[in-house]
Amino acid sequence: MQTNLEASGMIEFFKVLPNLFSGGVYLTDPKSGKILFSNDFFKNNLGCHKTTEECLESDLLQWVAEEDKANFKEQFLIPNKHFDRDTIQGDYRFRMPNEILVRWFQFEKRKVNIPNMDSQLQIVFVRDVTNEKTNEINIVEQIQFFLGLFENASVGMALQDWEGGYFRINPRFTEITGYSFQNLTDLNIKRIKGEPISEEEMEYFGFFKEGVEESRLTRKDGRRINVYRRISAFRNSQGKPDFYYVFLDDVTEKKQLESYQLHSQKMETIGSLATNIAHDLNNYLQPIHVFSQLGEEQIKLGKYDESKILEYLGKIRMGADNARSMIHRIIQYSKAKDENSSAKIEISSVIESAIPLVNAGLPKNVEAQFDFYKFPLYTKLDAVRFSKILCELTSGGLLVWDDRKRGLVRIQTSPADEFKLLVSMEFTGLSLPSLSGLNTLDFVNFGEEEFQWTGMQLINRYVKNWGGEFYIEKPEPMTVLIHIYLPLEEGQNLFGAKKTNQENKPKDVWSVISEKEIWVVEDDEAASEAISFVLSQKQIFPQVFRTATSALENLKNKVPDFILSDYRMREINGLSLIRNIKKVNPNLSAILYTGNMEGLDSEELDKEGILVRSKPISVDELYETILLSFGFL
Repeated sequence: MQTNLEASGMIEFFKVLPNLFSGGVYLTDPKSGKILFSNDFFKNNLGCHKTTEECLESDLLQWVAEEDKANFKEQFLIPNKHFDRDTIQGDYRFRMPNEILVRWFQFEKRKVNIPNMDSQLQIVFVRDVTNEKTNEINIVEQIQFFLGLFENASVGMALQDWEGGYFRINPRFTEITGYSFQNLTDLNIKRIKGEPISEEEMEYFGFFKEGVEESRLTRKDGRRINVYRRISAFRNSQGKPDFYYVFLDDVTEKKQLESYQLHSQKMETIGSLATNIAHDLNNYLQPIHVFSQLGEEQIKLGKYDESKILEYLGKIRMGADNARSMIHRIIQYSKAKDENSSAKIEISSVIESAIPLVNAGLPKNVEAQFDFYKFPLYTKLDAVRFSKILCELTSGGLLVWDDRKRGLVRIQTSPADEFKLLVSMEFTGLSLPSLSGLNTLDFVNFGEEEFQWTGMQLINRYVKNWGGEFYIEKPEPMTVLIHIYLPLEEGQNLFGAKKTNQENKPKDVWSVISEKEIWVVEDDEAASEAISFVLSQKQIFPQVFRTATSALENLKNKVPDFILSDYRMREINGLSLIRNIKKVNPNLSAILYTGNMEGLDSEELDKEGILVRSKPISVDELYETILLSFGFL
């Protein structure tokens, strides 16, 4: 056979062939299994270096990996089994001596017809495809690994095409949404056909905004859930999205837990606030209780000093005014609308009325101390907003307290000069992270451009709107000082009202009013009796109604010239009552008073001729408001 090959000139051809093919080549006789010729690549890589004996194709079997031996033997070593096929091809693993890693070789066997030879030979091309196979195996393993993660993930995963259709979802996605793959496919078909689907169903085809968000989603059973969504796009070479990867997690329980914790914190704060309010109210009630009892005892004995009685009454009045002021502040502080209502006010009284709120917001390990200037310091600001600022600065939301050590906040009022007053706050016991932004600064003036913290910037803006200045100072490593400078104004009556001409013409004015038809509508018996008693001191004896309905029914008999009505009552509120009576008497003088002014626009009501006042109303304010309503002021 070898002689015939040489005679035919085929050996020269096979010597040239390796230059045209980079892999291994060998020629074999299928009948004998002998390798008639092989190139150097084949010999170097597959170990056929026999010199005295002829190489057999079956010799390769010793290097074939165990799992591929049967297949290799059947395809390449059994004579004539596949001889009718022109080409036989396969990839096989080889474990070569002195090599740890498996090598992959691709064998491609073809028939060869050589002239002047009776039998057909077979030529075999051998390629080393180890790298390609390793990459392929790695890719397959990665895909299998990804599919395993995809299917068994504890969060919902889905793949959407660029038109919104789903082509794969995992079981968790089905659990979260209630929609199976078939359900989503049916919905998409309806959407494409233009058939109507609900807005809730359309939510599942609107995931094309890449990024992360928390939103609400409607399950198939109609239940609304909170979900965390992450959407990523897989893009083609042109940068256009081929498909979208959707990551979905149900955070409804987490949100409910957060809401419960927030509610618990709010309830704890409310409880602390109630405790502080009760403590302060007890302090305010103490002089009322003591001095009213002392005055009563002296009067019963018939031996009393008029100056002492007046002193007792002054103490009682002071306690009542303090309680009244605190209640007003709390009611205004709880307003839902953030309205700016600046007015001239004494700064120490604002801070004093905010003490229960400040104490309620402070952690248990932090103490608050207050030091007020001995003389009144008047400025113009929104008292409710200023109280909220004090609470925001001390509660730990902006400057964080260290819960491992005792903390102290000291709030003081004093005149800065003849034009400005100063409210200073000294903080000790803050956490180090909250101080890190100030470590490199000796003095920080938070202007619009250089301001860092949003909450502080908002406070700075409010203070500037009041004509003031806001500074933060760090005199020591663990101490922070906050200075709020406000314009100093001359002292005046808290309500800013002009002095009445009551002293000049008290008898004429009140005698005129006493001749009018005066109504008081109040569903609380004690409150109506108190108001009636105050009016009786001016010889005014009002007609009292416990309900708005009874007052409206009495319109058939008499029409009032003046009405003082509570706002919040059963059936009909005080504002509706006054407006109904004004239809009968457009010149009606009216006062609407309430413990909560939420939802009432006092300026608009003033244009209607309705004065709005807050409960509890003092004697002087009641007299003053009545005179104002009749036009005597």
